[in-house]
Amino acid sequence: MKPLTFSLFFACGVLFISACKLDKPVFPKSTTSTGTTDTGSGSGTGTGTTTSGEYYFKGTIDGQSINWQVTDNVSGWVTGSNSGGSVDKGVYTGSLEALLSAADVSQPQLGIQFETFNIDYIQNDEPAYFNSFVNTGAWTYTASSNDIVAGKKSLEVNYADSKGNAYTSVGVQTSSTVTVLSVTPVPAELGINESLKIKLQFSCKLYPASGSGNALTVTNAEATVRLEDLIIQ
Repeated sequence: MKPLTFSLFFACGVLFISACKLDKPVFPKSTTSTGTTDTGSGSGTGTGTTTSGEYYFKGTIDGQSINWQVTDNVSGWVTGSNSGGSVDKGVYTGSLEALLSAADVSQPQLGIQFETFNIDYIQNDEPAYFNSFVNTGAWTYTASSNDIVAGKKSLEVNYADSKGNAYTSVGVQTSSTVTVLSVTPVPAELGINESLKIKLQFSCKLYPASGSGNALTVTNAEATVRLEDLIIQ
């Protein structure tokens, strides 16, 4: 999991930028249903009546059912976005990550990170580039930290449990799949840049970011996330 901090430094003429922000409240149309839902405490399970939100994450992690529903984007579960990369001579190379987090404490947290954009601000129209960056269909998982190549598209799943233990899909993903089902542009709102509403299904192994401990198995996962345009201009 990449740290959600703001950092800015120069090195050898290259500007590195990392930014993270939580979206302001987005009040979706919703319906009431009965079933299994997260309590918001980070336990991952609970039983009762829930309001089904526009953005969500559901599935199974190591046999434990997960159902995170963003309702008012203030309490319970909230959306956010993260970005990181470097700028060299007007060319920005990096990644964009959509986040779903427990409100206030930001853990547990799911991150869907899309790699790798490579935009020349002189030659490319940035809004058009952003809107075409994520395409529907099958994606490949990022195999290693050395697999991040400008213009090569791949995807990472990042996860933090309720204790803050970080996991990543970077590693061996035999028989794992990830498919982007739909991508819908979302107009800019007050305090929020233009975004993409992305629905995807996936299964994968999540490896401890610390390098020690057991991997987690994610099955039958589905999420709809909000990816904000944090490509700098």
